[in-house]
Formats: sequence, structure tokens, C-alpha cells
Amino acid sequence: MMAAGAALASLLLTACSGGSDDNNGEGCAQVLVFARPAAGGAECRSFATPCDVPAGYTECCGGFYGSCVSPGTRCVDDPLDACSPGSGATDCPGICQ
Repeated sequence: MMAAGAALASLLLTACSGGSDDNNGEGCAQVLVFARPAAGGAECRSFATPCDVPAGYTECCGGFYGSCVSPGTRCVDDPLDACSPGSGATDCPGICQ
């Protein structure tokens, strides 16, 4: 029984550490992230983890999207959308910079 528990613990630790070379061996937090192509022209879509966000995408934030997940970033107005918080729209999405 103890050997089965040790084997299960080993599998769980491997699963939590990512187990993929896509994130350079670092674990990836299981936190929902919203992002869109950096060039704009597309809605923000959800990704299961920050590691799942494709290269060239910008993290979305504000309103429904919540806070920035990436360390050292803050939510600013998205210059590529038509929503303008300065004109009274209080629920405009932003991007993390």
C-alpha cells in the first residue's frame, strides 16, 4: 500500500511540474489567462495556463478578464480597440504591459 502511495505521489508531482519542455522546465500555474494576437484584430480568448498562450499574443485584462497574470505588468487601455474609457465606457478591456 505504501509503495502505491509513493508511486501516486510521484505521478502527481510530475504532473504539477509541467512535464513539458515548452515552459523550460518551470511549472505553469493553473490559472485562466485571456489573450489576443498582439497585432489586434481578434477578440481575447481564454487559455488554461500562461504557458498555453502562443508567442506573439498580448494578455488581456480589466472587466470580465480580471487582473494581469504576468509578473511586473499592469492593465492599460487597449489602443487597438474601439472602446474608450475616457468617453464614459467603464468596462473597456485592456492589455497587460
